Amino acid sequence: MANAATDQIGHAADKVADTLTGARTDTSGLMSAVIAYMGDADSPGRRELHDRARKAGLAAQVTQWENHPTNTPADENVVTRLIPTPVIERFSAETGLSRNATIKGLSDLLPHLSRLDG
Repeated sequence: MANAATDQIGHAADKVADTLTGARTDTSGLMSAVIAYMGDADSPGRRELHDRARKAGLAAQVTQWENHPTNTPADENVVTRLIPTPVIERFSAETGLSRNATIKGLSDLLPHLSRLDG
């Protein structure tokens, strides 16, 4: 029971910190981290994203983003299916964003960054 209460307090603190710092709207540091991860057309990050998309049944979605970029954010569930937890945690640590703000930022960025030419 204490863990649930602690988790709720932690999530609430993250939301307050994200609001105060503008973390949910400032994705410039996150964009740099994701660009480095996605790399060129044959980079390990890009290959991993495409492999995870195929395994999750999301290959058509990623192909759609590559061919027709959109301003519509990806569902946060899609983000966590395409990008492994350790990578999300690394982005969070590199940018100082909370995990939730990192996932929210990735949901905004992925439809654009999946088509980078490197």
